[in-house]
Amino acid sequence: MAAPSNWEFYKEDQAKILWVHICSKDIRGVSISVNKWWKKRYPDYKMRIVSKKEIERLKMQKHQQQQ
Repeated sequence: MAAPSNWEFYKEDQAKILWVHICSKDIRGVSISVNKWWKKRYPDYKMRIVSKKEIERLKMQKHQQQQ
């Protein structure tokens, strides 16, 4: 069984920004993992650490634009 994810992200391709919400209280351990993942997978993107509310707002905006 896979371990639950400690972060969630939203990728904005036009502006090349990764919006990341860290879901764990162990921010130090998770932030190291996120940093390695980001630099390996999305080196051309800027990363922004945001709250859960901000991630939900971004998803809602995308959903509204698609309608």
